[in-house]
Amino acid sequence: MKIGDLVRLKKGYPAIGIVMKIDKQHYGARQAFKVSKVERGKALRPGMVDIIAPTRDGIQDRVMVLWTEDMEQSYENSIVLEVLDKEK
Repeated sequence: MKIGDLVRLKKGYPAIGIVMKIDKQHYGARQAFKVSKVERGKALRPGMVDIIAPTRDGIQDRVMVLWTEDMEQSYENSIVLEVLDKEK
C-alpha cells in the first residue's frame, strides 16, 4: 500500500477511498508475554507468564483515507483495508 492507492474496507462500508497518508508501525506489537497452561476457572497472575509468543496481528500501519462518497477523511487500520489498484 502506498499514497495514492485506491482502497476499500474489507467488510461493510462499500465506498472507495484514496490513501492520503500512512503512519508506519503505529499499532500493535510483534510479540507478547503469554500464559500457555491455565486450567479453566483459575485466575491469572503476572507471575504465571511462561512464554513469549508472536501476536496474532503483529504491527500495523495507520492509514488516512479520503472517502470519495462523502469527501471526508478518516484514519483506518491497515489490516481492514483492501487495495483495489494493484500494479502487476
